[in-house]
Amino acid sequence: MDSFGKVLVVFIPNFCKMRKWFTYFLIMLGVYIGFIEPAKASDSPITQEEEYTPTNIEFEVRLTAPRRFAVIFENPDGNSIYVKVYDMVGNQVAQEISNQRGRFAKEFDMTSNRSEVFIVEVGNARINNTKRVFLQK
Repeated sequence: MDSFGKVLVVFIPNFCKMRKWFTYFLIMLGVYIGFIEPAKASDSPITQEEEYTPTNIEFEVRLTAPRRFAVIFENPDGNSIYVKVYDMVGNQVAQEISNQRGRFAKEFDMTSNRSEVFIVEVGNARINNTKRVFLQK
């Protein structure tokens, strides 16, 4: 940076209300004069190797007995899929993780929990799906 750029930086106080405008002005002036080279599209560190198309994880909830329900889902590729159950306050009541391929049915017993409404979340690191469960006392 030559003396002109140093003079501009020295005379802009930090307490100025238009500091963002001055910063933008300095960057554009530096690009115009040639002190700063503009970024090119090829300089981007983000590379996209493959396009990810998420699909919903489908599952169903069936009541099996009073205060009990089963969550039925399929894990086609064998990746880690979790099943989490929350009460209406937001406390996590139960959690199961499946790392195997196939169709699974996980049964949850809520006799010790006083809540009547639960939220069931099934998903993995990228996508998830939620459903409500209403249980009678």
